[in-house]
Amino acid sequence: MSELATQNTPLNAPAENPWVEEDEISLLDLATTLGEEKKLIFGLPAIAAVVAIVASLLIPNVYTAKTTLLPPSGNGGGGAAAALAALGSLGGLAGGLGGIKTPDEQYVAMLKSRSVRDILIEQYDLKNRYEAKTIEDVYMDLDKLVQISSDKKSGVLSVAVDDEDPKFASELANAHATALKNVLDRVAVTDAQLRRKFFEEQFAKAKEDLSKAEVALKEVQKTSGLIELKEQAKASIEALAAIRAQIAQREVQLTAMRSFATAQNPDYVRIAGELSGLRVQLKKLEQGGGKEDGSLATKDLPETGLTYIRALREVKYFEAIFEIMAKQFELAKIEESKEGTGLQQLDKATPPERKSKPKRAIIVVVSTLAAGFLAVLIALLRGAMRKANQDPENRSKFAQLKKAWGFKT
Repeated sequence: MSELATQNTPLNAPAENPWVEEDEISLLDLATTLGEEKKLIFGLPAIAAVVAIVASLLIPNVYTAKTTLLPPSGNGGGGAAAALAALGSLGGLAGGLGGIKTPDEQYVAMLKSRSVRDILIEQYDLKNRYEAKTIEDVYMDLDKLVQISSDKKSGVLSVAVDDEDPKFASELANAHATALKNVLDRVAVTDAQLRRKFFEEQFAKAKEDLSKAEVALKEVQKTSGLIELKEQAKASIEALAAIRAQIAQREVQLTAMRSFATAQNPDYVRIAGELSGLRVQLKKLEQGGGKEDGSLATKDLPETGLTYIRALREVKYFEAIFEIMAKQFELAKIEESKEGTGLQQLDKATPPERKSKPKRAIIVVVSTLAAGFLAVLIALLRGAMRKANQDPENRSKFAQLKKAWGFKT
């Protein structure tokens, strides 16, 4: 019998696999399911479109005002090198202090800094305008309403401000340029600005020290009654003051150079040698080593006029320092002007005539498409559930599911 069964079986008959079950979705069934749910498929998107239109109309118009800024180049390069040659030995010191480079991102960060924003908050009372409880809330509002960016190729900065009032949007955008200029006035950024700021501080200090020394000399003149000194004593005092000024100059240079140069640096070695020689000369003058040129040593000066001489020597010393720093300060200002003007506002923001937000057409289209997709998904799910309910076993499982979740059957 087994042989007969084998013979009756066709050789090319496909082998049955009980583990494989094909489940194909008929396009006709799918179309039928969607047709049964046509009210949902067309109704839900229509309702969503109407709601989106109404909601978009309730959203207030937002206007965007934009201004563009051109920051200073900040690369004192060749021009700075030429000016430093004219500055003499102090030029090396200034060049060392100007080694900071300022990419466009630095100005973007400054526009977003609290220093700039605090100026704007105070100027326009933004805390009340945005109805913020704290300053931190105002910062967060500015992050959303103000977009600051830079063009990598041109280096131009752009500040775009969103607001419901087009006039206020343009005013706030332009105010960013003014606030940044105020910050740049007190923060040195470029090479030339660093040099100018350094010598400006040194010049102010020298001026103050000279004034104090002159006042002290005047007091000594009143108490001692000495008004005039012999030429020999004057020569000694002036020589001492000049050497002390040069020593102070070299000491300032070496102190600053230690932050960016080693002891083996040629300029550092040269200045250190000059400082050592000047100290030897000062010691000789103080001990009487300058008698070859007819000058007096400090110890040989009359005891009665010693206080007056010391006061006069301080005045001469600070006069020499004042003259040096005044020259360096003027040269630094010239170099800063050669570098170009500071921050420039290329395009001033004007009140925009057209709104930038909201995009009502996009809102309606996206809402309608999303509702249509959701309607089709719901229709397919409802069709699948109806088909599943036709199976007694699936109906039993649905009944158990409803009972488990407490739904009424």
